[in-house]
Amino acid sequence: MSTPLWVWELASDFWSLAGKPEPFPRQLRSAVSRALPVRILSITGLRVAGVLAWLSARDIVCDMNEADRRLRACLVARNGDGFIFLDASDDADEQRFSLAHEIAHFLRDYRQPRRRAERLLGRRVLEVHDGIRPPEPGERLHALLAGVPVGFHTHLLARDRDGRAEGAAATAEREADRLAWELLAPTDEVLARSSGDRDPRRAATATLREFFVLPAAQAERYAAVLHPPAPRGDPLLTRLRAAARKSVELRPSAPE
Repeated sequence: MSTPLWVWELASDFWSLAGKPEPFPRQLRSAVSRALPVRILSITGLRVAGVLAWLSARDIVCDMNEADRRLRACLVARNGDGFIFLDASDDADEQRFSLAHEIAHFLRDYRQPRRRAERLLGRRVLEVHDGIRPPEPGERLHALLAGVPVGFHTHLLARDRDGRAEGAAATAEREADRLAWELLAPTDEVLARSSGDRDPRRAATATLREFFVLPAAQAERYAAVLHPPAPRGDPLLTRLRAAARKSVELRPSAPE
């Protein structure tokens, strides 16, 4: 199982900015302070309403029509900077993963498209990303031709009635999990420490829990990605092969 290129690039860039990778189990807080313009805030009983109230008290406008609910973590990013809110009532391993997940959102969903737009369209386009002005016709055209998203960053908090993300938000959540896993437990390290077992997924899960100290649910999900089940055969081909074998077995012998 190889690491997706974009995951490897963003994780490598983060640790390069931080100066060097942390030893395991990684805590990330000091690395974030060195690598990114992001402030980490811990709030007991974190909720959507609590995040909006904190921002409003500091005259930070966040126009978001989202129902109040409990949050494990939340990222607010604007003008190149960010705030990461964590629920202080969560267990330490859950808070570590939540922090990694929100760092991943900042790197993948905010900083990467922002830097790409600046590189291809010039620094002035950041005014569009920051919501200062709408994009000009020429910027829209160049962005379309270059395949660069240009526009004010929107939130990814929307959930259905069962609390599940959908569409673009679901994709962003899966990608943030994948990058968070890599930040806390690089693929190569996990495979090296869990190889040689008859049940590699079980061994990887145990390694992720005991050595890298990931939450149980995340350890199981990551191990399943690193060691996916063997692909099932095509049912039609299986039936055709069985029919072919049966016809051979029933074919009468030629008379002597």
